[in-house]
Amino acid sequence: MSKLDATFQYVNRFILSISLIISCCAVSLGGTPAVRFASGKSALNIPFKIFNNHIYLQVSVNNAQPLWFVLDTGAGNIINLRHARALGLKLNPAGQTTGVGEGSVDVFFTENVSFTLPGVTIVREKFAVLSLENVEECENKIAVDLQGKITWRAQAAKGDEAQPMDGVLGDEFFRLFVVEIDYAAKSINLYDPKSYHYQGQGERIPLEVRQKYIYMRAPITVSGGAPINGLFMIDSGSGVALILNSPFVAQNKLLPPPNQTTPFSICGIGGESQTQIGKLAEIRLGNIKLESPVTMFSQAANGVLANPDLSGTIGNAILRRFKVVFDYSRRVMILDQR
Repeated sequence: MSKLDATFQYVNRFILSISLIISCCAVSLGGTPAVRFASGKSALNIPFKIFNNHIYLQVSVNNAQPLWFVLDTGAGNIINLRHARALGLKLNPAGQTTGVGEGSVDVFFTENVSFTLPGVTIVREKFAVLSLENVEECENKIAVDLQGKITWRAQAAKGDEAQPMDGVLGDEFFRLFVVEIDYAAKSINLYDPKSYHYQGQGERIPLEVRQKYIYMRAPITVSGGAPINGLFMIDSGSGVALILNSPFVAQNKLLPPPNQTTPFSICGIGGESQTQIGKLAEIRLGNIKLESPVTMFSQAANGVLANPDLSGTIGNAILRRFKVVFDYSRRVMILDQR
């Protein structure tokens, strides 16, 4: 298989959800990335900021000035096209990719990239490259509350209040480490998986670690109904609580009555997609019951939210209620209740 063929194979989805959704881009190309910790086998207390329930980390690419990267289990590694060109990265065409909308955008890949966070450097990494300008614009036009409800800002965030989106640390990044996310402290810890030992009493959630991205089985319940089992992507790049894909909504007749929902058009790569915002009665994550989660019921006819093989995504408005450990090597997510 050629490098270009391999890229096409994996340029399939990148839900970044900035209104919650970009889709695409995990590249699988030659060269094995190497991790270099500044000390020992971990990098601790790496600070991040939260904007619209998205985690933004400062990342230096090829020793350049730090850029803002989203930490996203539901995406591949991505560098915004504007910065890739400014950094002089070699761009190899890889066709087009789709997102939440009906359209598509050009995507490239680049190899042998090094990047640094406090206490750790990764070398020989690969990234997809595409324009994130539209998604960044969407991110600064919306407001997402702690429960995951999205509204349009009266005026888009500008100047110092605006949040740049320079790239994404995604699936490839998470496979290199055990990643602990402490939302309350606004910091992450990165560990060498071989030496990591969890000491807490958190809820262990079995993960399906597929060729790209992670998934879990979970039952949902609508008011007055019986539990319905679903397959959900775990998406730390989604600012909302729960998204249900349109085939799953239609098949199980999940859409609440019109007086219990609010229409919302989400924007991202490929254009816009229609949803209805409402609530489920509950969702269960292992033995943890979460009542009345704010839920986006997709009405999409095309794009990633019309995927019939996936029930939906679980996002940061749910994950941030916990201290979360992502351990791909042991196929487990651990939720420590605060």
